[in-house]
Amino acid sequence: MTRDSPRLRAAALAGWGVFVVANAQRIDVVPFFNDLRAIYHVDYAAVGGLLSAYLLGYVLAQIPAGLAADNYPTRRVTLTGLAAITVASAFFPLTAGYWPAMLLRFVMGVAAAMLYSSTVKLVLAATPNRGAAMGALQSGAGTGMLVGLFLMPLLSQGAGVRAAFLALAAFSAVTWACGAAWLAPGAPARPGGGPLAAQVGRIAGQPQFIAIVSCVFLALFSAYGITAWLPTYLRNEFAFGTAAAGAVASIINLGLIAASPLAGTLSDRLGTRARVVLAGFGLLCAAFALLIAVHNAVAVGVSAALAGTGLALTLPILTTLTTDVFGIQRAGIAVSLNLAVGQVASTISGVLFGYLLDATGSFPLLWTVALAAALAGLGAALRLSRMVAAPRPAPG
Repeated sequence: MTRDSPRLRAAALAGWGVFVVANAQRIDVVPFFNDLRAIYHVDYAAVGGLLSAYLLGYVLAQIPAGLAADNYPTRRVTLTGLAAITVASAFFPLTAGYWPAMLLRFVMGVAAAMLYSSTVKLVLAATPNRGAAMGALQSGAGTGMLVGLFLMPLLSQGAGVRAAFLALAAFSAVTWACGAAWLAPGAPARPGGGPLAAQVGRIAGQPQFIAIVSCVFLALFSAYGITAWLPTYLRNEFAFGTAAAGAVASIINLGLIAASPLAGTLSDRLGTRARVVLAGFGLLCAAFALLIAVHNAVAVGVSAALAGTGLALTLPILTTLTTDVFGIQRAGIAVSLNLAVGQVASTISGVLFGYLLDATGSFPLLWTVALAAALAGLGAALRLSRMVAAPRPAPG
């Protein structure tokens, strides 16, 4: 990436910004669960549905978005998604009805599906160091969650909840402008992959895909146990304010931001990505075990740091491994299929954990369910490491 490096750096920065927007918009309702309950007059299960509505739109649109990224100009797909998420997020804080808010969150999820695989394809195609590049993108995801979990609650303290959501919509509009100016055009579209169903089937039926996606499913299910409900846990159990709870929960994202580029570089140098994923699941297990065993705010902070590092060692590395196995030319559908299955777990977790909390009032039960998923992920990662030892990037 030495030739025309200023241009490539600008494109990478634009890709990073896309990840910030997608992840901030996804998680921004979480610190305001208690506030949104009062606004819409609903219970925890219903307010958790605002998170799940986004994730449902995200998962349903994943496969069409991936096919679009492979069969149409990839950059156009990204910019269309950015425009749609900007408009929907601008209307979200202006509605006072629960079901219109749910619909807007669903539309935002559909728009976000157009961002992830297309941006991964554009950025990773530009460099042979895919792990490092994906790690940098994932740091944008961590930054986005930091914006949603900490900066928005902080802003809301002085400007109000509605202003905080509108500010994120404005940032999304700025990101669209930067993407239009800086994102690389990518390789010309090559729609010669056969019928769309055949393109999906060639990937979904392979044993390597099943192994990778099992890890993604379990990582995301367990991850949302902590990222989505930690602020509410801190507010209810330790009487933290909205901003303070968001600050502690954001330690997860600081770990993700700091560790993702290092994890990606490590996986490039080691030549084996699956063992890095195995270590990541081990850290996720440790994070949930600590939450179960120790009930104090310091332990929560340590657990958040462990979870953030564990996520850095799993999610971006699994995405990079997907492009290694299936090739960058068809990375759109491969990554989108990967995410579609994983996001089913995230969608389930939003309502399931809310239901468990309504029914039992027990946060330790939430952490136990998440720990069980992380332990299952540890086993899946071990199988993956045996199946895809030392993968090399596929041509194209």
